Amino acid sequence: MRRKRTAVLGALGIAVGLTGPLVRATVSLDLTDFNDDVMREMDDTMKRLDSNIATRDPTSVAADAQSIRDGLKWAQDYFTKKGNVEDAVKWAKQGQDLADAVARSAQSSDFETSLTTYDSLVRTCRACHDAYKPPDI
Repeated sequence: MRRKRTAVLGALGIAVGLTGPLVRATVSLDLTDFNDDVMREMDDTMKRLDSNIATRDPTSVAADAQSIRDGLKWAQDYFTKKGNVEDAVKWAKQGQDLADAVARSAQSSDFETSLTTYDSLVRTCRACHDAYKPPDI
């Protein structure tokens, strides 16, 4: 029984090791001129946004969504200037649209849609971070 468990765990370890690089493929890009403060502020704002959706505060949701939209516009412009990173530009645009949709649904008191859209925004941010965020940021 112990050998079987060891073999299964070993096979699982190999499978994870083989698929790991496929899951997180990073792009080599010089980001020395990237403004980390913009991303850190957006991260803090995303946490506030989640809380403000939960407390059903449409005014704060709108302000947070606008702040995130502004940060994503900065990221869109940054990556556009870098060139050859169309996926990052696409994610930044998509994130702006999602931030707008979060605010619109909150203004209509549709907080369930706000939360669902917020989750999509988080996934969009994560997709870009998985490809471009250096490990130390």
